[in-house]
Amino acid sequence: MANKKNGFWTFIFSLIPGAGEMYMGFFKQGLSLMGLCAIVSIVASFLGIEELVILLPLIWFYSFFHVHHLRSLPPEEFHALEDKILFFDDRDFQLGTLTENRKKAIAVVLVVVGVILLWNSVLDLFGWILPDFFREILWSLQNLLPRLAIAVLILYAGVRMLRGTPVKKEDVEDEDEDEEV
Repeated sequence: MANKKNGFWTFIFSLIPGAGEMYMGFFKQGLSLMGLCAIVSIVASFLGIEELVILLPLIWFYSFFHVHHLRSLPPEEFHALEDKILFFDDRDFQLGTLTENRKKAIAVVLVVVGVILLWNSVLDLFGWILPDFFREILWSLQNLLPRLAIAVLILYAGVRMLRGTPVKKEDVEDEDEDEEV
């Protein structure tokens, strides 16, 4: 895999999240970025959580600059790079190997999305029965609920980062044993 691809085509493909990585030969990275864009778009549009659209420009910028960073690497560094799925280890896709932290994060996201969907569905289903004043209050909450949930998740992540998450001795020993096998 050569990193000295045509500059024009590198630029053109870098405009599409994931396509530039694939053009450079990093198919797993490219597909993971394309998939992430698709998932965010689907959740935002079909499930009514439009606030997630804010993630699309972030993904686009990451992909754009990542491609140009890859192209600027010296050949020896470029060839040393491993094509892996972004945000996950290849081990994560083997049945039952997700770490506890990732399981908790996925569970929290699923619960939040489920609560938002349930709230929106129940309000849409029974909203016409409610008195106008009460219905307006609930619909205002319906519009605020996704933003509040995302704000809480962001605050939680920020507090965790500020406090630092201590590594348990048992976790380090388990990882060492896994690497030896």
